[in-house]
Amino acid sequence: MAKAQAQLVSLSFPPPAPPSARPRHAPPLLNAAALRTGVPPYSAGVLVSLLRDCADLHGDDTDHRVARRLAPQLHSLAVRTGLSRDPRVTCALVDLLARLGRGPSCARLLHEAAEDGAKDAVLWNKHVAMLAEAEEWDEAIAVFREMQARGVPADGYTCARVLHACGRAGALREGRAVHAYALKLALDAHPLVPGFLAGMYAENADVAAATRVLDAMGAGSVVPWNAVVACCARLGLVDDALELAARMSRSGPEPNVATWNTVLSGCSRHGRDREALGVVASMLKQGLRPDATTVSSLLKSVANTGLLRHGMEIHCFFLRNQLEPDVYTGTALVDMYAKCGRLDCAQKVLDALEHRNLTTWNSLVAGYANAGRFDIALELVELMKKNRLDPDITTWNGLITGYSMNGQSSQAVLLLRQIKAAGVTPNVVSWTSLISGSCHNGEYEDSFYFCHEMQKDGVQPSLVTMSVLLRACAGLALQKKGKELHCFALRRAYDCDMVVSTALIDMYSKGGSLVSAKVIFESIQQKNLVLCNAMLTGLAVHGQGREAIELFHDMWNSGLKPDSITFTALLTACRSMGLVTEGWEYFDSMETKYGVKPTTENYACMVDLLARCGYLDEAMDFIERSPIDPGASHWGALLTGCSIHGNLALAEVAARNLFILEPYNSANYLLMMNLYEYERMYDEAESLKYAMKARGVDSRPGWSWIQIEQGIHVFEVDGKPHPETAEIYEELIRLVFQIKKAGYVPDTSCIAYNVQEEEKEKLLLGHTEKLAITYGLIRSDASRAPVRVMKNTRMCNDCHEVAKHISSLCDRQIILRDAVRFHHFVDGKCSCNDYW
Repeated sequence: MAKAQAQLVSLSFPPPAPPSARPRHAPPLLNAAALRTGVPPYSAGVLVSLLRDCADLHGDDTDHRVARRLAPQLHSLAVRTGLSRDPRVTCALVDLLARLGRGPSCARLLHEAAEDGAKDAVLWNKHVAMLAEAEEWDEAIAVFREMQARGVPADGYTCARVLHACGRAGALREGRAVHAYALKLALDAHPLVPGFLAGMYAENADVAAATRVLDAMGAGSVVPWNAVVACCARLGLVDDALELAARMSRSGPEPNVATWNTVLSGCSRHGRDREALGVVASMLKQGLRPDATTVSSLLKSVANTGLLRHGMEIHCFFLRNQLEPDVYTGTALVDMYAKCGRLDCAQKVLDALEHRNLTTWNSLVAGYANAGRFDIALELVELMKKNRLDPDITTWNGLITGYSMNGQSSQAVLLLRQIKAAGVTPNVVSWTSLISGSCHNGEYEDSFYFCHEMQKDGVQPSLVTMSVLLRACAGLALQKKGKELHCFALRRAYDCDMVVSTALIDMYSKGGSLVSAKVIFESIQQKNLVLCNAMLTGLAVHGQGREAIELFHDMWNSGLKPDSITFTALLTACRSMGLVTEGWEYFDSMETKYGVKPTTENYACMVDLLARCGYLDEAMDFIERSPIDPGASHWGALLTGCSIHGNLALAEVAARNLFILEPYNSANYLLMMNLYEYERMYDEAESLKYAMKARGVDSRPGWSWIQIEQGIHVFEVDGKPHPETAEIYEELIRLVFQIKKAGYVPDTSCIAYNVQEEEKEKLLLGHTEKLAITYGLIRSDASRAPVRVMKNTRMCNDCHEVAKHISSLCDRQIILRDAVRFHHFVDGKCSCNDYW
């Protein structure tokens, strides 16, 4: 009998090892009688103890192998002895299997327990907690709902875990239901519930509710406050994170270094880089000592803004306080110096670092590539290989970005093909770098070509790719292509992203569809400054000055602080409607009321506003009194105003400055030549022509273009004639004949040539916008869609009158974007009210 028992034991378990060889925490062996008779000599508590001891075997590989071997045997023993129906045993068994990474087996056990009716409150709570810990958020919420339906009470820990699941799954409604359940059963007193409850509301961007929960908790622990601050920072709610940190300083638990580091991380991650310096100031005011994490986050913000002086001060602070340098801080320093253009300092930091990783090298390679110093960048790649660091896709992406941003797209494509041939698969960042570089250099058509090649390669556009492509559509005013991208964004749910939404508003605004831009803008609940600036700019270029002013006040009342870009758009909107008084008021209150220091662009906008409205002397006086040195934009705005109002004396002053600042800008010469010819000063005009030729200045040709179906049709001054020129002129002559009957009189004042009046009228027919509008009417007559024309120079008075008459005669809307603004011609009227 004893022999049989010994055989039975050896079949069930390995023979006992000597004490020195036994694993730590090894569970005691059951005696053979239990296995032979099936009757447990011990209570369920013994088996629970065995399972827990086995679960604790996680020290080294040997312990883990023993645990994996014992687990199925213990499970089998529980089933054979009938103890598997005991909730405590099942719970311990689930713990063991979860430790071993056998999630499906855990779920199957719990499901079987529910079917057998052996699943009590302990197991239900365990099931929810296990799913939440495995980050299976929706399943955890579903099991909790089933618990409630069956009337099984939840404990405080389960409530905390399911609240966490509701936060991560974005299930605000379910989270509120759990909150109500916790209040009903007084589970909110559980130490974990309030913190997870605040976190759930913060994860769902309901910061007000999260703050109420934190206030109810009092000034006890800083941990739940930090958790909510971290949620806000991660979700881009930087203003809320800053407000919570300030609230902690006033009445909550004292913020610690972790609090401020979290806020700093949010600032650097979401483009709020200038606020980062203020965060560090608050930290120092509180008497806290920044650590390496603080320095790394702050350096990222400095790198993004290019504030080299601040970056060097941070470096000095790091050295003065003898902070222990690590690879992350070193990489941040290298990246900061590289992005600020001090590659020599970046190189010195890298050389002095004791610990360097691949990211450190990649930062310097990207810095040299972006600066166009590809020889040194490639040498660094070779040096990486010598240091036994193989370049990864990030290394090559840095080089691809450098080539494409520096106008060497062909070299970037060659490099992409080379790494692909070497076995490195280009990712979405590689292709987006190519697309972005093409867009940056105005090569918009190449952007779409590279997007097509990217999809052929099996790579789908990302959010960043979408925003870049939409910017290309805005640059070319390709609304049809923009609509296709919008549909793609809707299918991928990219339209929920703030960056893509901003790009969509910009695309529709620049494409002439302000209504579509407004619809997207109104559909967004949480508006940020960048989004509002895009909408303001759209209203400005469409001449909707009053709406722009109303939007500006809505922004201010909602708590959004404007920046210099906001005022550039606002002043442009005032200029588009000739609102001089309002423009002066906003400019004067920029610094005093809104705390925004005027930039060069803001001063140029004021000059433009005054000059276009005919206040030329005031514009000149404004330039002379401005605290900044006037640049080409100031004198260019004055020259444009002088050309509109015919002030030759001031125009000559502006032109003399422009010929120094922009000696190769043909637009300045052409404006002065037109003024001289208008004043019949033909000798002076000829002198300017000779000066242009002597300096080698090529005059930029005027052109207009229109999109018909998928084709772009360009009409260029002195360029290649359109294939259908004869038909276009025939239709245009017919239209002019008709509108003359309606009262149109040709305005030949824009023709400065010394020729007969009849010849001037013929020259007017050759204006590119007239040809583009006529072609649009011929080729899109059946669709009755608006005729959309883009022009690179200011529209002349005669073309403006012709477009108004044609819109009435043909009952068609004509949308034309010139160098100044959009003109919407409907039923014989223009949206600019003849002021542009």
